[in-house]
Amino acid sequence: MRVPSLLLLAPAAVLAWVLAASLIAADTPVRIDGVGEEVREDIERILPDREPPQSLFDAERLAEEAAERATQWLRAEGWYGATVTPLAEEEPLVARIAIEAGERFAFAAPELTFTGQAPDEAGAALARGAIARIGANAPARAAEVLAAEAAAVAALREHGYAEAEPGQRRVVVDHAARTVTTQFAIAAGPRVRLGDVRVEPPDALRPGFVRTLPGWERGEPFRPELLQVLRRDLASTGAFSIVSTKIADDLDPDGARDVIVTLERAKRRVLEIGAGYSTTEGAGIDAEWTLRNTSRRADALKIATTLAEQNQSLTAELTRPNAAGPGRAVRLSAGILHDNSGPFDRSGVYVSGAIDAARRLRLALTYGLTASADFYNEAQGVQNAYVLSGFADARRDETDSPLDARRGYLLQARLEPSISTGDASVAFVRATGQARYYATRNESRYTLAARARVGWIEPVAGNASDLPLDRLFYAGGGGSVRGYDFNSIFPESNLKIAEPPGGRALLETSAEARARFTDRIGGVVFVDGGNAFDDAGDALDLRWGVGAGVRYDLGFAPLRLDVATPLDKRPGDPEIAIYVSIGQAF
Repeated sequence: MRVPSLLLLAPAAVLAWVLAASLIAADTPVRIDGVGEEVREDIERILPDREPPQSLFDAERLAEEAAERATQWLRAEGWYGATVTPLAEEEPLVARIAIEAGERFAFAAPELTFTGQAPDEAGAALARGAIARIGANAPARAAEVLAAEAAAVAALREHGYAEAEPGQRRVVVDHAARTVTTQFAIAAGPRVRLGDVRVEPPDALRPGFVRTLPGWERGEPFRPELLQVLRRDLASTGAFSIVSTKIADDLDPDGARDVIVTLERAKRRVLEIGAGYSTTEGAGIDAEWTLRNTSRRADALKIATTLAEQNQSLTAELTRPNAAGPGRAVRLSAGILHDNSGPFDRSGVYVSGAIDAARRLRLALTYGLTASADFYNEAQGVQNAYVLSGFADARRDETDSPLDARRGYLLQARLEPSISTGDASVAFVRATGQARYYATRNESRYTLAARARVGWIEPVAGNASDLPLDRLFYAGGGGSVRGYDFNSIFPESNLKIAEPPGGRALLETSAEARARFTDRIGGVVFVDGGNAFDDAGDALDLRWGVGAGVRYDLGFAPLRLDVATPLDKRPGDPEIAIYVSIGQAF
């Protein structure tokens, strides 16, 4: 293990974290007396960041502003009888507030009435159950009132009352009894059953494609998530910049109401250019040209190219949403590529067809077929391989974001039965699996993230030494073990005995501690470990890398800058490696 490299990184990482962490808390010059530490800290959070007073007038003004805000906060938290006195002193010059909180008021049992058309018995019970979250004798916090009202309206909408909305709310504060009674009034409206989908403008999509859009059976009761899924599916195609939905006013002959989808077309032709850089993989430019909605089926034709120091490619991909059923797209692709980022050079072409499950599906299965021709230079093993592969990919995604997850987990497994011919013939099965976990406590700015990835390739006919080189396993690089060159971790002894360089198995693991110092700026410290190997006994002989990084939120994803160093440095490994890209490492 090489410690000096780590010591070079540590002072810079700690300094960056300390400087950024200083941005988290606002500092107020107002002193708060009369309450406990927890309440004082809560009030300090809602006071504005101000400079210390320069005169008695400044101190009086600061104290009055703080007293007004503290009074509002105390009432919202149930201290309706609190008194807050602004004070200013000249020697020494200080602004302060003195608080007498008194007894905290408690909720009495809430009341609920329905205006207009009342819901059915089940709907009424759901709404009453929702407001029951305001428990008798609980602290009378205003946030609980708003949350209970929103929960009651949401419960009605989930039960089919699409037009449910809150009415005039009345809050009665009894100072003698120290209680707060909330009287809710909710307009439920009629219960809605869903019909067909209508599109405006009508020529935006083909009628046949529109008929594939509903994720519900005709006559099914309205639920908000059904319309949310419809909007998300259409928006995710990229064909439309704005997608909105509403329930039609008129009834069809069966008593159902259609869903009207209003679309605003996005630019039909889009050119996007991106760039990435790492000291181990070099610099690269990506360009993608997209032609959208050519057949009025929300389809997309993408032509993409990568021009980088170690890899170049040109690919074309056609995606047709819902062509294999709701939430299941047909994807056809083809491409040519050259890659010299690992222990061999590879040139190849491929064609592929797949049924893709929408990312919104928590439990999804993607499957398809790929045919490729690959040619390898300056490598031990086969020089030419013509491969026909089937694949099935199962994914369980319970994370809250694909590019910057903070909560949840992801489980994924992929199986690829294949036949390869060319220099040699071999049939094999390649299997990979990964798990990711993200934990953020409540509204904390800190996230712990962890991942593990495993892989195995097994020849079922033919020799292992005839496996296509790019189907073997390698570790190292920005998406694997940071600090090491890309694909540089594999059984090095294979090179000495004229065997292919890659491993027949893979084990990788990573852990990150992420912090958000401001709404835009964050930091991370991480440790990665991994190994590609042939023998199970070498599985835990991992190579480790550690490092730190900064993140800048671009709105849609974080911009990532990581600096890593290898702890098990070999001759030729870098002292440090730098990675710049968009999105978290995992």
